[in-house]
Amino acid sequence: MNFRQLATRSALLLCLGLTVGACDDAINVEPSNSVSSDTGFTTKEDAAAGLLGAYDAIQSAEYLGLAFPTMADLISGDIRHLGTFVTTYGVIGLNQTLPDNIQVGNTWNAIYSAISRANYLLQESEKISDPAFPKLATQAQARALRALSYMNLLALWGGKPEGYGYNGGLGVPLRLSPTTAIGPETAAIPRSSEAEVATAIRADLDFAIANLTPGAGNRVTKSSALALRARFELRMRNYAEALSFANQVTPLANFATSAPTGATAPDALWQLFYSNTDQSQYAFYWYPAPGGRNEFDPGTSIAAAHPAGDLRLPINVVSAPTTITVAGAPFALSAGTTQKYYRTSSRDDRFNVVRYAEVVLTIAEAAAQTGDLATATNNLNIIRTRAGLAPTTAVTPDELVADILLQRRLEFAYEGMYWFDLRRTNMVQTALPTYTQPFRNLFPIPLREVQLTNNLIAQNEGY
Repeated sequence: MNFRQLATRSALLLCLGLTVGACDDAINVEPSNSVSSDTGFTTKEDAAAGLLGAYDAIQSAEYLGLAFPTMADLISGDIRHLGTFVTTYGVIGLNQTLPDNIQVGNTWNAIYSAISRANYLLQESEKISDPAFPKLATQAQARALRALSYMNLLALWGGKPEGYGYNGGLGVPLRLSPTTAIGPETAAIPRSSEAEVATAIRADLDFAIANLTPGAGNRVTKSSALALRARFELRMRNYAEALSFANQVTPLANFATSAPTGATAPDALWQLFYSNTDQSQYAFYWYPAPGGRNEFDPGTSIAAAHPAGDLRLPINVVSAPTTITVAGAPFALSAGTTQKYYRTSSRDDRFNVVRYAEVVLTIAEAAAQTGDLATATNNLNIIRTRAGLAPTTAVTPDELVADILLQRRLEFAYEGMYWFDLRRTNMVQTALPTYTQPFRNLFPIPLREVQLTNNLIAQNEGY
């Protein structure tokens, strides 16, 4: 399904409330590829298009289509920048990001655009009385998308230098209603606390969990919503809660014997789908010409982080030109790239938002943190065995957690997870000893947000 093609009528341009006037009625016609914010959604088809528009927003190249996970992996060192975008991606990779970094501002805006689309859909869907309209399922998906976006805002810009879930943790501006016209709706608001944003995230995900069914695919399901709730509680260091939600995810059959995730993702609970007309940017940025711009390479330490015999090493780090065959078609892999993103011609690499491997490792880590070492060991060994490794030799809780965190780094390479693991475990300065300024553990609020609100949106300390 091509989200961008199907979602054009829901690309609302609501922030400015644009209108067109003309003397001739023949040209004063409502565009067929938009929905007026004055009219809003009136049919279940309008809401379906609006939902596709909400999904399309998170697929943006400025968001999960490239920038958000890439920025996280650049600053963690798992991706090395070697291209020409030195003032944006380059300085992020050096942990010297400034508030006027254009990429940081673009990603902030893209996330809030996704939130705005979800907010508008939630408001307008209440007006549709058609009994055939799946209102609760539609709203559940919209609320899950909104929750994910607020999780991601907190992940980069919120919390404290030592991690998330501490007293006094910083939040972000919390908008839970749409902005359809210039005026009170678009007035600047200050940052909410981390705790206030966390309350909104939990409410949205709980609604999604209650109104969706289990499954996997290119839409949010109960399974992926539960996994997101477990991810959030793990990040906030609420280990018993993380364990409870992860244990509710319907297990994937044959996961333990499936191949490690590379060019395909047999354990994906929720993926973003792309196509030749709705293109993914990952391979373009990873691969050299022809077909790419070779902006990124694997980080200098990630290959050595793999234990001997790890089946994920040739997936994560292509060290020599290689040809692979996927679904009967050959693909040439270049040295210094990855098998996770490689489709330079069709540019339809999928992006994994939630995978079952994350659920298994969340169970392992939360169990280790709450004293159930047998469960922790069993789940850790599922991942190790799938990667071609012997069972863990870890015995103590600290040893188990250290191994679990390593498996997470290798399992989710280039999926934007490692930096947030370092942050939530307060390991940034330990794992990356050249990062001697802990205030940089939080990204800077974009300069434009601070300036245009006359400092109502306060900058993170140190910038």
